[in-house]
Amino acid sequence: MFPTFKLPLARLESRRFPVVRTVAITFISVIAGVYAVNRGFDYRDIILTFGALVGAIIVFGRERGIEFGFVLWALSLALGYRTIEVTPALRLHPAELLLWLLLACVCAQRQMISRAQLSFPAWLWFFLPFLALGWWPLVFGDAKWDGMFSEFRDFLLLIPLLVVAPIVLQSERNWRHLVTAFFLASTWIALTGVLEYWFPSAMRMFPEFIKNAKAEATADGFVRAQFSFWGSQTATFVCVLAVPVAIALGRWWRKWRLAIISAAALQLIAVYIGGFRSVWFMVLVQVVAACAFGLKKHGLVVAILCILVAAIGYQFIPKTNERLVTTIAVLKGAPIDHSGRDRMNRATGAAERALEAPLGSGWNSAGWVHSDFLQVAANLGIVAGLIFFAGYLYTLWRIGSRVKRFIETNRSSQQGDLGFSLFLSFIAVGGLLAVEGVEVLPQLILPVWFVWAMVEVWLRQTSEATELQYSYAPANLYPAAHFQ
Repeated sequence: MFPTFKLPLARLESRRFPVVRTVAITFISVIAGVYAVNRGFDYRDIILTFGALVGAIIVFGRERGIEFGFVLWALSLALGYRTIEVTPALRLHPAELLLWLLLACVCAQRQMISRAQLSFPAWLWFFLPFLALGWWPLVFGDAKWDGMFSEFRDFLLLIPLLVVAPIVLQSERNWRHLVTAFFLASTWIALTGVLEYWFPSAMRMFPEFIKNAKAEATADGFVRAQFSFWGSQTATFVCVLAVPVAIALGRWWRKWRLAIISAAALQLIAVYIGGFRSVWFMVLVQVVAACAFGLKKHGLVVAILCILVAAIGYQFIPKTNERLVTTIAVLKGAPIDHSGRDRMNRATGAAERALEAPLGSGWNSAGWVHSDFLQVAANLGIVAGLIFFAGYLYTLWRIGSRVKRFIETNRSSQQGDLGFSLFLSFIAVGGLLAVEGVEVLPQLILPVWFVWAMVEVWLRQTSEATELQYSYAPANLYPAAHFQ
């Protein structure tokens, strides 16, 4: 349980609040008007103005503002590589600034904190000391603070998510809105990527946001989409995390099922043209897991959808055969292309570095390894890497066991479908952490931490619901329940 903090914002009287809000809105409007008259607005100014309005909603909207602000935060994951440069090695993403603002406003709302049971996962408590120990090279003056802080804060971003998420996600309505916003952000990413791939002229509507939309041919001849609106093909990392939540959305929004299925297909197409062989493999693992855990309800639909997307893409995207051959070579541990060899060399180098310095070499010492588990082991030490890896495996086992229990007891419910969706998304979390490496940039790590935080909240809520069910059962039912 976290202590509650009584901040000045929480002591604002209800009579004073409208006055403060009116003054603030008037002041912002005057500043924006003066700026527009003197310079005019461009796309960057529009984004900054929108961010300021979102901040005002969160700060002055109290509980509703925080709930709505968290939904807007999920939508901000679609901004991609649009960051604020502090130094060449340190860039701040609007989503992380918004997240810290949400945390500050949550701390100012005593009632919201008192209603939630806040706690960190056990593995994180063991991992926290290594976050501080990773700064030791700075003490000797042989490291750059901005690069170290950039990687450090990407891990630190999990903490505000683990505080804000359980406070906001106390109602089914907020679950619906937040998961839908995440799915919409991923759909937008997929839509812009597909449009620029097959209809590049459509991207002329966003000249300030898109610099190079021309598709790129890889060494094996496969033509990859650029996803230039988002900033990189790594946009598909968001898609592989968001596609599974279509299962829960189909249960929540029955009238929109056709639109949800179409959006999921669009995201799978985006994953396909993104060209990341590792992400293709993650989708395959998700399909296998869906078939193994829920064939009667969801697995067959997921499998058919993926097969259709693959069949269509195979016809319209050249050199798919070669791409599959290089993928199989990478899985066998004998890559035949430059990208595969480079990734293997980085992973091998990080493993050797971890063995040479088992206590770690400090933040940002290993570079971009393309595997966060190995990168943590090289930077913070073997023990820290094992804790991080064990934390993921333990969480995967917990949600897998809980989902299996829902399925075995035939508890067809919205809560069960949500857990099934999060379980499939969490498989992709492990894949991204293992073979891509997302801790280097906030726009890459935030969607991963977001899914992890939602998994923790769902596990806690379903555990509490089970305990509550037993606490209200008659005493003579306990033996029977235990026997089952």
